[in-house]
Amino acid sequence: MNFQLPTGLSESAIDALPQSYVAGGHDRSPTQTLAATHDNRLILDRDAGESGPVWIPWEIPKFGQLITPTGSLMERPRPYYLPLELIRGKLNGVRNQYADWVTGGLTISPQIEGTIRRAIRAMNDTILDSTTNPNPARSAEALTLAFTAAEEMVAAYQDQVFRMRHQRQPKFDSTLGCRLGRVPPRGLDDVFRLTFNSVCIPLTWRQIEPTQSNFRWEEADAMVAWAAERNFRVHAGPLIDFSERGLPDYVLKGDNDPVTLKSLICDYVETVVTRYRGKVGKWLITAGANGSNVMRLTEEDLIRLSAMAADCAWQIDSNLSVTLGIAQPWGEYMTKPPFEFSAWVYADTLLRAGLPFAGLDLEMCFGSGPRVSYARDLLETSKQLDLFGLLGVPLQVTAAFPASRLPDSNAERGDPLGSHGTYKDFSSAGQADWAGAFASLALCKSFVNGVTWDNFSDADPHRYANSGLVDARGMIRPALDRLRELRDKHLR
Repeated sequence: MNFQLPTGLSESAIDALPQSYVAGGHDRSPTQTLAATHDNRLILDRDAGESGPVWIPWEIPKFGQLITPTGSLMERPRPYYLPLELIRGKLNGVRNQYADWVTGGLTISPQIEGTIRRAIRAMNDTILDSTTNPNPARSAEALTLAFTAAEEMVAAYQDQVFRMRHQRQPKFDSTLGCRLGRVPPRGLDDVFRLTFNSVCIPLTWRQIEPTQSNFRWEEADAMVAWAAERNFRVHAGPLIDFSERGLPDYVLKGDNDPVTLKSLICDYVETVVTRYRGKVGKWLITAGANGSNVMRLTEEDLIRLSAMAADCAWQIDSNLSVTLGIAQPWGEYMTKPPFEFSAWVYADTLLRAGLPFAGLDLEMCFGSGPRVSYARDLLETSKQLDLFGLLGVPLQVTAAFPASRLPDSNAERGDPLGSHGTYKDFSSAGQADWAGAFASLALCKSFVNGVTWDNFSDADPHRYANSGLVDARGMIRPALDRLRELRDKHLR
């Protein structure tokens, strides 16, 4: 499959195109795709010959560089004109979601309907242009209108869903929390308490047991005690993070077969759960297993280890609330071998095993870090939440978004900021806009029982660059105020 590129593309736009992929299946997961540019064309090569939508990183005026779908396309020798196919794909998604929401009772304003009609007219003009003299400016206008309609629809959807739910319940029991690296310093204590009703304490294996049988409890004990004194709902985890930054060196460097690793994991889980049993309300048992190639473990090994880790916790207390972490919920890791389990299929496989998980924790993190997803707009985010909602268990969502493009020495190493797209702007204002819009979208859905921001302060070690709600100097970023407004309006 190949696409004709428009003239005048920027170097950054061309550099992003090799991250394109063909999707397939009921969960719209990526297929193994080799993408390259040559002679002003984008060429996609894969083993399967079926038709399918193509997801392509593309600069959208006013919205940033977002991965954008085409419609379902068949293989053919003649190239498709890329901007036109992106417009068709995005408008198709917008109109399908429009129909679904209207059927479900959503009232669409004349303004939104007008934006959709303008986008359709601009698409028609692009079709005429593509046969004679392609006009990149006109196609960019059509795409911008399609994304604008999508954003307006999402705003109307969440506003009406909130109003409907508040008729039954003035304030929701959902959690709005944040992951801590240490007890907040004086001055930020009250700010945290007024913004959040829950706290997440990592208790990750590498931090707690850096060498075998040598446990470091001081910071974790202090955070648990601090949270208990302030009556926070306490979440903990991930206990086992299947990454090089989550597993201790003695595990990573040891010659550990799956049986030995199972024993080590079980010992650690039992030790931590025994220590904090009764003090932690919800346990995120594993994270990052889907899409991990750590220690050359197979996907089947990782599924078994995740199930075993949860079972070890339930052996201590069968009533524990245990959740399962899902990294990269759109499954970008599947574009390269050896992965075969999409994020949705991985979760479904464990849930079908009959294990009594209390829910899933989806990592929806953007920017730079170990497991970022490529930037998407709010409509695609809503669709993915709905897809995981079909699994029939509550969802918890972990979120991160950068507030700056500056170097961040306290963050884990990741690809340069912008290499996985941008949603509008990586700035303090951009982070605030995204945090408010994303958290509002997630919490309006009845099957989402909480949102956790991944990092409170950039002064502490953290996974995603510049993602803290407090910068490294201790200055509060606007996103924290936006989340506090959300809690005051909707949550207990």
